[in-house]
Amino acid sequence: MSGDARVLSLPARLPLERAQAIVDRIKVLPGVAYAVPDRIMFPQLFTASPTVQLAPDDPLYEDQWHYFSPIGGINLPAAWDLTVGDPDIHVAVLDTGIRGEHEDLVGQWSGGYDFINSRFNARDRNGRDADPTDPGDYSFFQSSSWHGTHVAGTIGAATDNATGVAGIAFGATIQPVRTLGRLGGITSDILDAMRWSAGLSVPGVPDNSNPAKVLNMSLGGSGACDAAWQSAVDDVVGEGSVLVVAAGNSSSDEANFTPASCDDLITVAATDPTGDLARYSNFGPGIEISAPGGDVQMPGGGILSTLDSGTKAPTGDTYGAYNGTSMATPHVAGVVALMFSVNPSLTPGEVLAALQSSARPFPNGTDCGDDPDLCGAGILDAYAAVQSVITR
Repeated sequence: MSGDARVLSLPARLPLERAQAIVDRIKVLPGVAYAVPDRIMFPQLFTASPTVQLAPDDPLYEDQWHYFSPIGGINLPAAWDLTVGDPDIHVAVLDTGIRGEHEDLVGQWSGGYDFINSRFNARDRNGRDADPTDPGDYSFFQSSSWHGTHVAGTIGAATDNATGVAGIAFGATIQPVRTLGRLGGITSDILDAMRWSAGLSVPGVPDNSNPAKVLNMSLGGSGACDAAWQSAVDDVVGEGSVLVVAAGNSSSDEANFTPASCDDLITVAATDPTGDLARYSNFGPGIEISAPGGDVQMPGGGILSTLDSGTKAPTGDTYGAYNGTSMATPHVAGVVALMFSVNPSLTPGEVLAALQSSARPFPNGTDCGDDPDLCGAGILDAYAAVQSVITR
């Protein structure tokens, strides 16, 4: 795989404890830099609400409180006065793929790749290929989530097109990178996808002709960041790309989750419409910033975006409200794309510093407002972040 690593295929899937025992024997061998289990990652979606039907003239924008609410929103309309995004700025969405024919996403995405090796997980009857569209991730346990389509819509759904919802950086280009399928995705596929998205070579895969400046990773799993993950993060950041990742939905310290606990990326916690930490969101000193993740148990409190109506395979366009740190993460990724659109020379460190210094304080009396180590620097402020990096 990428980064000169090798994947050792075992005779069968094993419990983590047994895989770890094998790893412990391998990593003491001469010439082995590190050995880690190939863990499974999952979309960081918390719950879903019933879908909302299509209507004309961006009719659902008025329900996208997460863009404009003075309490829980990100101050996005003012940022659109500065930029709506540059098509040369690509945002890689490492997720379940995309429903590319959704009428609010047509023309908003380009390129991409499917990095799922396992035919069982992929559900498209082949291994890795150049088709990043989502055939559905349903299993015996759940219907298809269309998770990547929802995330992509928040980042860049077509806007002011008399249809559905608005996207944050609708002038930028979405690059769907399929890493999650039936029952999640494995680490080795995700790490290869990360490097490819940033323009690095991956054995057996054509190079990415349009490296992404921003990588959205609304995914994660249990366990602290290990050497394989940190190596991939270091390689991506070394290329000048910004990694934005979900903190996780276990109401726990993000230090115990990957990739949230890796260094040199932007870990995002979720807030609800009141501007406080969402009840499901992970938290802790490792959080860089918070953004709206919603709460569908509050009336109108979910994050609206693009979906498909199929419970298994694609059936037709629709919209719906989800909540989770998966939904908070693309708010930050979209704003980072706007920042690069006005200043493409920004470094990952400069992006993080600008996001944190421009963040809006949490409301007084909230858990986040009372504990500075809980939710990061503040709530994402799109206008202030973009304004702070405009080149004079």
